[in-house]
Amino acid sequence: MSVGYTKDGRFYVQYRVPHRKSPKREYFGRGIEAKKAAKERDAEVKLMKARHEEVRESDVYLDELAQSYIDHEKAIGKKSIKDLTELANRVNRSYLPALNHAPIHKLKARDFDKLALQYKGLSNCSFNRYLAYLNVIFNFGVDSDYIEKNPMASWWKRVKKQEKPRDLEIGREEIQAIYDNAPPHIKRVIKIIMNTGCRPGQTELLKIKYSDVDFENKVIRIRGTKTIRSDRYVPVQDQFLETIKEWQKSARTEHLVEFRGKPIKCVNGAFLRSVQRAGITKDIVPYHLRHYFASIMVASNVDIKTVSVLLGHSSPAMLFNTYCHLIGDTKRQAIEKLPSF
Repeated sequence: MSVGYTKDGRFYVQYRVPHRKSPKREYFGRGIEAKKAAKERDAEVKLMKARHEEVRESDVYLDELAQSYIDHEKAIGKKSIKDLTELANRVNRSYLPALNHAPIHKLKARDFDKLALQYKGLSNCSFNRYLAYLNVIFNFGVDSDYIEKNPMASWWKRVKKQEKPRDLEIGREEIQAIYDNAPPHIKRVIKIIMNTGCRPGQTELLKIKYSDVDFENKVIRIRGTKTIRSDRYVPVQDQFLETIKEWQKSARTEHLVEFRGKPIKCVNGAFLRSVQRAGITKDIVPYHLRHYFASIMVASNVDIKTVSVLLGHSSPAMLFNTYCHLIGDTKRQAIEKLPSF
């Protein structure tokens, strides 16, 4: 084929090779020199085909793969522009200086060791997160047929650090203090999670619309995406339904949570500021509210399978691991009811 170019002006050559499901596309950047290089590569590919030779792919470097991944995420729109900008900065400032000296298929464990040294002073959680971003890019390359295998896969299994579980304990007094110091949209966030146990953020909480509230049957549909049984219906109390009706009277969007007349994509920053205004120094995030909801259910002797369904888990296994101490307390209460002999 002839040379093509993307909407943002990057020249490329596209052709088919036997072992790939989709056409191979090679990028050459922008400008006159990039266009010249693309034409030369196009002529080379056509010559190999004219001679009935197998087309030899040029080497893929990390800069090309990372850009393709970012372009893909922009196209499908699942990640925010802010997240993709932060990822691009990490690619340019950290990944490329350590790894772009050789084609991806020639990268070795020592190359990744060099990268990991940049993060040695970070917490285990941050260390894992920054390197996990790179692992995602390589897995995208494999899934999209840019590369045959992930060069950091076995290395990553060896060096990934054990993370300390986050302390999820929170009391009613702390929740009330946060609520008292929160702006209106964060008050709504607290009420919704405390009444439904939904996952914070865009996956569930910020998707809920007034059309998901069934006032007659007294349930709210939670549009989940994390489990096989994605959508679920959570029963809610009359008092909370009346609160939702009041919200709806002045609503300017179809979403339960809105800010200045628009739906929002993130509540973490505003929630953190509410925590700080409440004078609470420990690390508390919206997920603590979901944990509190589950803890109250389990401590109130609600059977574990029911709690699992309310939370949208695919199985009760996570609940057993997380709340076994509360389940244990319930068992002891039952044993103590036995008569003495």
